[in-house]
Amino acid sequence: MAQSREHKSNVLVPAMVGAGIHEPLSFRRRTGKARTNEETYWAREHSAELVRSLAERGVNWVRTHFYKGNGLAAEAPEIELTRAFVELCHRHGIRVQLYTQFGTLQYETLLDEVPEMMDWVCINEEGQPVRIRYGHQDFRYKPCFVREGFWPYLRRVLELGLEEVRGDGFGFDNVEGPSEPDACHCPECRAAFVAFLKQRYPTDTDDGRRRAEERFGFAALDHVRPPVFNRLNPPQTCRQITSPVMQEWMEFRCENMRRRFAEIWEFVKNRRPEALIEYNVYPPYGKNGAFWQGIDMHRLGPWLDMFYNERDPWLPGFAPGVRFEHRVHGYKLAGTIGAEAVHTGTGGADSKQRRLAVAEALVFNQGQITRIGRTLDVADGATPEADALIAFRTGRPELFEGTGPGAEVAMVESVPTRMTNCVEPYVAGVLAINGLLAGGVPFDLIADPLAEDTGRYRLMLLPDVECMSDETAALLRDFVAQGGALVATGATACYDTWRRARPASALEEVFGTAPGYAPLADAAPGAVLRGDFGKGRFTWLRGLVPAKPFDGYEHCTDGPNIKPGMWRLAENNDSLLEALRWAGEGRVRLRVQGPAGLAAELRRAPDGRLLVHLLNFNLEDPAADVVVIFPETGFSGARLWSPWRAGPEARELSSAGGACRVQVGTVECYEVLELLS
Repeated sequence: MAQSREHKSNVLVPAMVGAGIHEPLSFRRRTGKARTNEETYWAREHSAELVRSLAERGVNWVRTHFYKGNGLAAEAPEIELTRAFVELCHRHGIRVQLYTQFGTLQYETLLDEVPEMMDWVCINEEGQPVRIRYGHQDFRYKPCFVREGFWPYLRRVLELGLEEVRGDGFGFDNVEGPSEPDACHCPECRAAFVAFLKQRYPTDTDDGRRRAEERFGFAALDHVRPPVFNRLNPPQTCRQITSPVMQEWMEFRCENMRRRFAEIWEFVKNRRPEALIEYNVYPPYGKNGAFWQGIDMHRLGPWLDMFYNERDPWLPGFAPGVRFEHRVHGYKLAGTIGAEAVHTGTGGADSKQRRLAVAEALVFNQGQITRIGRTLDVADGATPEADALIAFRTGRPELFEGTGPGAEVAMVESVPTRMTNCVEPYVAGVLAINGLLAGGVPFDLIADPLAEDTGRYRLMLLPDVECMSDETAALLRDFVAQGGALVATGATACYDTWRRARPASALEEVFGTAPGYAPLADAAPGAVLRGDFGKGRFTWLRGLVPAKPFDGYEHCTDGPNIKPGMWRLAENNDSLLEALRWAGEGRVRLRVQGPAGLAAELRRAPDGRLLVHLLNFNLEDPAADVVVIFPETGFSGARLWSPWRAGPEARELSSAGGACRVQVGTVECYEVLELLS
């Protein structure tokens, strides 16, 4: 669910423009990536000339090295360089984020400083230390989230960064539990898992024993152990996760990560409330992070200011029938969980793609351009595509600052569904978000709906939201009955939150009123149900059909993952858009007409202005004949802004049939339509 931000305060400068490079010289050498003249680059990365050039380009945040996991003693000389660099940046009004290792212990040097370090590490089922799984970097062990040893040491690291180095925040890296089948099985984790189960199902009470028996088939929990895998049952085959112990193990791992996030938040914010806390924790959008690494982003939201996205797809763009790749899910998720922005790269294969990547961040990343490139490249002017967009963001704050989401459509991302099914909800999620974007439908992303969501949105899209509680089903039924619109696909509401199959969908009372209704499980491919329920409308589609079928990623070493090759429009995307149009008719009031690939983001200003950000993902063809349609609500005028024009262009409002229309014209890359109150 969306989490409260009452304990948070904004820590970003109003217009964040970031750059950075964070690998220390010692690490470049240890991994074999240092060039013969690496010290030359290293010296320039800390120079006054570089900082001055960054400030001139408009950069006001820099990410730099601080603690890589070698140990404070081994890294002391490099940390001293960071301290001097921070002081230099502060003289030029640049804030500094300190890159800090959260998830690796580099034992080759750390053991010299802390001989007991081996008591901190994750231990797999075979009793061996768990290492990271990329780059052949076997010298990097993973710390255990349950064992206590590492966390007091990390607090020493943070205190040094705050009090002596004087950084403006931390960027934590390698933030994940060990990936299955190497999840920690140390004695402390095994004991803590049993204690976790007993707390959730207290067997010393009648009700607790009853719930334990309903959950597991028995109430003797002392001998339950974490799930293990073998060559005939590798984790890659876990397409649907129905084992109650495996489900509880995911909850246990996700909760341990949340607990450490909360501890770090309290430690840092009690010392410096304005310090930025960021984690590189975002899993690939098409992959079950809860199962593989113990990551539930919705649970972590209250304890971070930003998160990092270094996942595929890297290069945004739309080509009909070929691809539709973007980073919008991460940007939308940040707003959902209460983060201020996503830290992500804005590169590309050519200047058009780089410009699109920066514009995508500006539109969907809450007005923040968090990373335009590596510090040396930015200082050398190697990212000119960003200049006009940076100037637009800083020069027109009224188009961004203080605005809030204005979408009337919500796409539901169900946490229990995505934790217990590694394929269908992820395929449906990618196809649904692509359909909304390509169809120019402004939308928000929400977790399992809350009561306040039914008052805020006029249409809810449920792409294969399979697992649903009785309470959520009742809330959605009332939402439609009171006049809302609902569009659902696949086996929506056919399971409870433990992934137990229901005899019929929990929304049967709604769907069963459709003419020609048949139980969802018996519906033919391509079937569509639609009808009225109370004052509202609903449409159900048998499924969203991928243009490239899911064809066995379950046999990949990293498990099921809806990779960018599948990021296209659904074969039946027209049916999805028609379902949204029909169900939302008379309810979803703002519409954008334009070619496929033109996305829209709707923001509302406190003074009543409506801001429609228009982004064309098609790198080859400008979006022509764009029209924005909205209800007659007393807007006094309209004007169109572009980063590549000196000022706004006035646009006429035409009124017909109770709606206003604005002819936008052609959108080559990015425009903002401002409707004046």
